[in-house]
Amino acid sequence: NSFCTLLDDMSRVASIVARRLAATTVHCTAAEAKAAAAESPVVGTHDGSFHCDEAMACGILHFTQQFARPVIVRSRVPAELEQCTAVVDVGATYEPEKLRLDHHQPEFQGTMDTGRNQYRTRLSSAGLVYRHFGKEIIATLAADLAADGIIAAAPSAAELDLVYDVVYKNFVEHVDGIDNGVEQFSAAAEGAKIVKNYAVPTTLSSRVASLHTRWNEPSSKQKDNEGFAKAMLLCTTEFCDAVEYVLASWLPARSIVEEAVAAGEAVEPSGAIVLMKRFAPWKDHLMDIEKERGIDGRSLYVVFDDGRGGGRVQCVPEADASFKNRKSLPWRGLRDEELSKASGIDGCVFIHASGFIGGNKSMDGAIAMAKKAVAMPADE
Repeated sequence: NSFCTLLDDMSRVASIVARRLAATTVHCTAAEAKAAAAESPVVGTHDGSFHCDEAMACGILHFTQQFARPVIVRSRVPAELEQCTAVVDVGATYEPEKLRLDHHQPEFQGTMDTGRNQYRTRLSSAGLVYRHFGKEIIATLAADLAADGIIAAAPSAAELDLVYDVVYKNFVEHVDGIDNGVEQFSAAAEGAKIVKNYAVPTTLSSRVASLHTRWNEPSSKQKDNEGFAKAMLLCTTEFCDAVEYVLASWLPARSIVEEAVAAGEAVEPSGAIVLMKRFAPWKDHLMDIEKERGIDGRSLYVVFDDGRGGGRVQCVPEADASFKNRKSLPWRGLRDEELSKASGIDGCVFIHASGFIGGNKSMDGAIAMAKKAVAMPADE
């Protein structure tokens, strides 16, 4: 029974995607598509080898009002594509007003501007669909998630703007990068600092490639279309999983961190201590919130409940994913009575040898450790 429950939990988002894509069929010609569903909009893409970007582009369009029940045509024949309502990843033209969304032509160098951030990665067909329909797609999916009880409520307009940016950064951008052959890491010049161009949260592109007909199996357009349908389901499900995570977990955590940062000066006059009254993952949020508030670099320590009645003090890193702290904790490597004696604070449990985290038997003790660390000279 426990495994059945786990499988049911895992399938909640997948069931939403399956409902959205259930009636979709994939065809080789516009005539076939219209015969299958005369009143449905037709989305065209290329035939032959399929890739993650156009599979995702076609899939997530199901979460728009215009393309809620489309049929798909896979062809490179211009006369076939001309009959399609929208065309993605083929046609050598980017004309959004005509819903022609290709990125392969040399003159196209478009990148994503979400209104919150300007990205550098060249867009693929997935990114182009997301550029023009992303907010509607997220809002529609959020309504489905709320209706199924997976999230409490749909996001506000301001939250939707934030989610639109985060989902691009954490998921869609890597699809764009891989499809366009953009290196994940690069340096401006030889010997220069290596910069991460985009994050890769999943091996989705590789798993899409595994759906192609194998070299030693009989091949046909029908089998290619069947493989594309599977890829569309796979890509759309992973996209929706990424959105669900942001809506159900990432966004609520952000509000908790925002509240803690706003109350920082009430904890310690400089605002250097972020007191989390309820623990939530904070590293994805703190630096962005500081930037938005014009207080970059202010926070030095985050204090939170350890879940066992005690408190933890953790250093804020200098940069995202950095091991270097803005200000390390003093008393490195000390524990228990020795640490309490050295710090003058009762109930101390430990300070990590690197000084990045420490603990106390009580929250008040952890706060006292953080306050004393703020007042002391940097121990580097």
